[in-house]
Amino acid sequence: MQLLGALPPARLLLALCVWRLVPRREAAGTDEVVFGQVGGNVLLLCRNVSKEATEVVWFQGDPHAFPPLFSSRVSFPPDIRFSLVDNSSLSITQLRVQDEGNYTCREVLNKTDHEHRVQLLVAHPPQATPKCWAETSSGQMLQLFCSWPGGYPHPTLHWREEGQDLENSSWVISSTSSSDTHVETLNSSHLSHRKVFKCVGSHVVKQEQPACTVEIKLPSLESDPPQTCFVGDNVTLTCRVTESTPAARLSWLRDITQPEVEIQPGGRFLISQEGNVSRLTIQNCSQGTDGGCYVCKAQNPVGLRELFVCLTVKEPVNIVGVVGAVVALSLLTVLTVTGVVLYYNPLLCLRG
Repeated sequence: MQLLGALPPARLLLALCVWRLVPRREAAGTDEVVFGQVGGNVLLLCRNVSKEATEVVWFQGDPHAFPPLFSSRVSFPPDIRFSLVDNSSLSITQLRVQDEGNYTCREVLNKTDHEHRVQLLVAHPPQATPKCWAETSSGQMLQLFCSWPGGYPHPTLHWREEGQDLENSSWVISSTSSSDTHVETLNSSHLSHRKVFKCVGSHVVKQEQPACTVEIKLPSLESDPPQTCFVGDNVTLTCRVTESTPAARLSWLRDITQPEVEIQPGGRFLISQEGNVSRLTIQNCSQGTDGGCYVCKAQNPVGLRELFVCLTVKEPVNIVGVVGAVVALSLLTVLTVTGVVLYYNPLLCLRG
């Protein structure tokens, strides 16, 4: 193989003219997709090359462009990273993103040409590992999310449970994939506390298969000690979730008198939630209607937990009346003692 610059001017001009005069014939060919990694090397094979071929030519992009990348007769080296192997296959070193595209290998025969088209995809794997998490759908179904962004082309993600792919399980309601994220929606009837699901990722240029796991859990609850509210005052009952995967939905109910009726915010009841803490505020406490126990309910697709939070409502204490009564009782005691002493010893008063 000779370099273009090494040819004498006359032969070079003749080669260029002959190249342009070669008739363009429709050629039958085959297609192939080859993956390479940024910074790596790749070899594009010119398949089914005949021993009778008089010339093998490689094109990038347009198979009729001039000049081509390489010819087994004349070399057109625009980039030293490109070279021919065995006068037929194209080698590219130190791959770059811009090297991606369509390549065509054409072998020139006496009567016809044969083309082999290769699509080169310059891939790069995601840098980190997959991330897994669980959420609750609107219908109280479990949704498993697995995301592994940053790679090209997009990775393949599979959810597994006890070594089996969930895609083949009867309890999968739906399975969706969007770019770098894969979501499985599961029927909650098959779930149990501390069941572990595993997401496995794979990529065309990455040998290992990184994974992440999600362990689903029943909600666990705790509250503050029982509260006391005086009639006419305000009081706040607190309930917090200490453990739940996925996150639990919190609600408040009255005690066993109305076990299925949730307390709705409005009127004298205020309900607020920050993270995993829910607060029920009762305004203008009433001894006849507000006293008793309330139920804090936490529910996720795995199950539900309930916790009783009790409230005592008391009549307010009249501090002024109590102080007056104590003072009056003290004076009455002093007067009684004085009267008894004077009754039994009247001379004590005269001496005084």
